[in-house]
Amino acid sequence: MTVRRRAGLGARFSRLAGVACALLAGYGGFLLVEGSRRIVQPSRRPFEPLAGDPLTPGEIGLAYEDVRFTTDDGVTLSGWLVPARRETRAAVVLMHGFSWSRLPWLAGFVPWLADRYHVLQFDFRGHGRSQDAEITLGNTERMDVAAAVRLLAGRGFGPIALMGVSMGASAAIMAAPDLPVSAVVADAAYADLVNPIGNRLRESGLPLRRIGARVILLGASLRARSRLLSPIERVAGIAPRGLLLISPDRDQLIDPAQVRRLYAAAGEPKELYVVHGAGHSEAREVGGATYVRRVLGFLERHLDAVEPRIA
Repeated sequence: MTVRRRAGLGARFSRLAGVACALLAGYGGFLLVEGSRRIVQPSRRPFEPLAGDPLTPGEIGLAYEDVRFTTDDGVTLSGWLVPARRETRAAVVLMHGFSWSRLPWLAGFVPWLADRYHVLQFDFRGHGRSQDAEITLGNTERMDVAAAVRLLAGRGFGPIALMGVSMGASAAIMAAPDLPVSAVVADAAYADLVNPIGNRLRESGLPLRRIGARVILLGASLRARSRLLSPIERVAGIAPRGLLLISPDRDQLIDPAQVRRLYAAAGEPKELYVVHGAGHSEAREVGGATYVRRVLGFLERHLDAVEPRIA
């Protein structure tokens, strides 16, 4: 090979390398800016039920009170307080997933929970009918959970359990160590924020999902002006409160291994309930009566056993 030919090949390789670097830089910039925006400031879904679903607890025969309450950082949240259909002071805070509102969880969860406990269901900041605010996948949402617990405690309710699905489950794990609650039910929680973000990139057909997820998290942390913690960093602090982790084993958004990591890191008392054949946010639907029995049995052990007698 002549010197001229080698030089020509070297020049072409350099140009290709330059193009590849430019493409990677552009992709990284897109994820840093636009990817993080879609987490912290996503488009808000309208507060409307899916076809056939109720718009209020009253539409499915439940008494309820519209409530509004404010977090420590001044965000006003909207929710419903549904009274228990028996004599009790015990209560459950029910929390929804990312980019949704309380509506999709109303019909499937509130009636059987309200058979035994008062239920506070609310929209996280930046969701549903709550005030606009940046979304941080459980970090600032800890203040939303704290405000909900404060509302219940201020009305004389207790003991209190936290129950959430997806982001709601992870927010419960993040918040519980600092709150006067007795139990946590976490359905489809993520341990590490990289996992669901990376899986969303995979679903969208985008490359380098783990690196890309870390870039998005960096951008989200910059927007939130603080490092976003992952639930795996907080779960051990739940003990000695009771923890029930629910794992849908066909979850494509949050790997089932994420729940196993949380279970391994958590202290006692803890329980793991695997729902076979369930995808993300499908555990209650697929688990059916077994799901209801497992959750209510767990709550009975951790709420009813410590509830003071009603005069």
